Amino acid sequence: MVPGAFVRVKFPTREKPRQPGLLHIGYVLGGTATEVMVAYTTSRPWSATIPLPAGARLFDREEAARLNQSRAFMLRLDVLAKLPINDAWFPDLAKPGHGVIAVAPVRSREELTDLATNLVRRRRSLIQMRGA
Repeated sequence: MVPGAFVRVKFPTREKPRQPGLLHIGYVLGGTATEVMVAYTTSRPWSATIPLPAGARLFDREEAARLNQSRAFMLRLDVLAKLPINDAWFPDLAKPGHGVIAVAPVRSREELTDLATNLVRRRRSLIQMRGA
């Protein structure tokens, strides 16, 4: 899976961090031939009166549409999962496209990489790690 891909993944929950969870769209930060680091996304609305968590990035409806997503969403670089690349976690691996919804443009990938890097350097204790 290529870095910058938005992919269908059974992202693990906080309650069961080592088991596949419900199907979500995750953002691939990077990985190897056998495992990837995926960040959580949610389309649940976020109140404008509540500050965003560290490492969060909002995508409005227009940005989401450019990434083949039907509604605005939030990417949470503070909620990560290191997952093996297999069909238990990525149920569309055998299908054409392998569950990839879209790949972020280079400029967006660079922005998100910078955001993730700064989070790791300055606020590492806020990162929630899940996965196998």
